[in-house]
Amino acid sequence: MAGPSAARALGTVDSGTAAPHLREALSDETLAPRTRAAAAAAIGTAGRWDAVWLLLSLLDDPDDEIRAGVLDGLETRVENGLRPWERHPVAWALAESLATDEKHIWRTRNALDGLAQALPEVRRLADNAPSGEVLAAALSLLDPDAPDDEHTRHDPRRFLRGLDDPHEAVRYQAVLGLRRWAEATGSLPPDRGRTRDRLTGLTEDASPRLRQAATRLLGSADSGPP
Repeated sequence: MAGPSAARALGTVDSGTAAPHLREALSDETLAPRTRAAAAAAIGTAGRWDAVWLLLSLLDDPDDEIRAGVLDGLETRVENGLRPWERHPVAWALAESLATDEKHIWRTRNALDGLAQALPEVRRLADNAPSGEVLAAALSLLDPDAPDDEHTRHDPRRFLRGLDDPHEAVRYQAVLGLRRWAEATGSLPPDRGRTRDRLTGLTEDASPRLRQAATRLLGSADSGPP
């Protein structure tokens, strides 16, 4: 019962002494999955030189709980700053996981957040995702306020296409994406009239959060730059 708590505590100890215990716990298949998952997350917190490679090796583990811990550990590594040689391997692995691990779509999405090297794959998923939930997650990762990303100018068409998607989560993330675009640029994308008509239609959607998001975006557009 104390295993997960012990693993989390070890992850906060900035010492080479703790690292071997976490590695051992992660590889010990006799331990409960939740303890190994906590060890994976703690390895990400500790951020030792081999943390990323240990976590990537278990990203396709058959146990859902262990994969969740691995994704949490990778999210921490991305947040704290990956080493230059780690960025592309992590981006490629997480993008593949986003497309294939249906149990942890949004957990994977959170691990990808802010990882610019993953954007080419994320955009491919935003164009041709295997499911509505994956498409919604991919749209949520597109940030129009990224000055170093020359491909952001193509993202509005992805958001606009998403407004008509049959999946509520996709429509919702499309509206949020358009709001991010409006906040970054000061206006709705080109063809404002058509965009406004489609948003107006969504103010009567069955989903309360979608109605609210569309109404808020239209109000911001009417009152000037958001």
